[in-house]
Amino acid sequence: MKSLVQYILERIRPLPNNTTGLIVFDIDDTILKVDPKLMSVYKNEPGKSEKVLSTEEFAKDPDAADPNKKSWFDFRDFRDPIKVYQSIMAGTPLIKNLRIMDDYIEAGYDFCFLTARGCEETIKTALDDFLRVRNRNDKSLRKLGDTFKKTLSHAINDDQKNYPGKSDSERKANVLKYLCKKYDKVVFVDDDTKNVTAARNLRIPNLRVIKAWEE
Repeated sequence: MKSLVQYILERIRPLPNNTTGLIVFDIDDTILKVDPKLMSVYKNEPGKSEKVLSTEEFAKDPDAADPNKKSWFDFRDFRDPIKVYQSIMAGTPLIKNLRIMDDYIEAGYDFCFLTARGCEETIKTALDDFLRVRNRNDKSLRKLGDTFKKTLSHAINDDQKNYPGKSDSERKANVLKYLCKKYDKVVFVDDDTKNVTAARNLRIPNLRVIKAWEE
């Protein structure tokens, strides 16, 4: 029986002539897993001691989806450019998801990221240094180069920008609407069920949404 990864990869065909494609990746727990010793989310629920959460724990915290409780969460690590860069370079790559990225890029798709982090410019630099594409034929690795569309990459909690939306899921969905107007085919990969659901609920014909593998 074929695995889900094999099923997905077999359906990625080279883009037809004059057709544009874009693969859009979340970062944390999708491209890589961050060492919680380097980057954490801090939860300050009223009346309780501060709680330290990993990115995975934050994504699953029921309070994180409530806009009225947004002030409970402190993302100071994700707004520190030095920590942001180090967290990506020291991250553990999630190979199953990166195989999907490789195959779409090999099929002619461009790449960009869409993350709930801040420090957008720092992330662009870090991912440019971190990411490599594996050639389908000889398995050699190369940098993304012009395939990495930095101007289309977004960190929706960047302090220097204003992304509309009441929640991270809504802000990501709004960015996807914009990207779907620029490309014939857009594929979005994210580990967070809230983000996946919001993207699927857009019901945009040229948008495909993939729930990332959890490793």
